[in-house]
Amino acid sequence: MAAGRTLLDKTQRTTEGSGMSFFSKLFGGGGKGPVTLLDPATAAERLRKQEIIMIDVRTEREWRSGTARGAHTITLGDPRMAAMVLGLAEEDTSRPVVVICRSGMRSGQAAKQLVAAGFTDVSNVKGGMMAWGAANLPIMPYRG
Repeated sequence: MAAGRTLLDKTQRTTEGSGMSFFSKLFGGGGKGPVTLLDPATAAERLRKQEIIMIDVRTEREWRSGTARGAHTITLGDPRMAAMVLGLAEEDTSRPVVVICRSGMRSGQAAKQLVAAGFTDVSNVKGGMMAWGAANLPIMPYRG
């Protein structure tokens, strides 16, 4: 490897042809594929305007620390997740769906599952609830 080059540089080069960076692939976003990354402030504004359906895919234990105001809670591990989201979307797979977790990893997996289930407008909140909280966006108590 040339001086000054890192493994990350090499990884970015190997994913450049796909139009996505290593991190975009890892977190389920990138803008060119079916899953996009959405910054927390934009997600909060779109949620406030009721333009999106937001799904918090963390665990019930994590929800107890609060959820994004207006988000629905469905764990990533629930085998009925896609069917439940379809119900929330009133059977319309073109409705915009945004997923969020603690940091963006699990929501990236959930986003990919929703795309595989036929949803066509799926986004992942960049940085998850960690970024949401850091931006002082509205959080509501979990009502299990």
